[in-house]
Amino acid sequence: MPIEVAMVAIAGMGTFLMMIHMTAKAKAARYRAMSGQGEDAARLERIVAETSAEVARLRERVQVLERLVTDDDRKLADEIERLRRGRGEDIRG
Repeated sequence: MPIEVAMVAIAGMGTFLMMIHMTAKAKAARYRAMSGQGEDAARLERIVAETSAEVARLRERVQVLERLVTDDDRKLADEIERLRRGRGEDIRG
């Protein structure tokens, strides 16, 4: 085998190995970037889940407060009427 052919073969193999190395390096960088995005996505999913749970708890509290407010208004009005009837007085003045 002539020396020129051997040198071209060696240069070709070197180029091929360098391409493989660069491709692997690029894939590793992409994987690291995607892993970081995966962590961000997981963190965002946790935040969304926590926020949804908090919103559900707050909705329940608002419903309870609405019931208390409306029930207390009726109870208070009934109590005032009962007191008016019991005393026979006009509370307004």
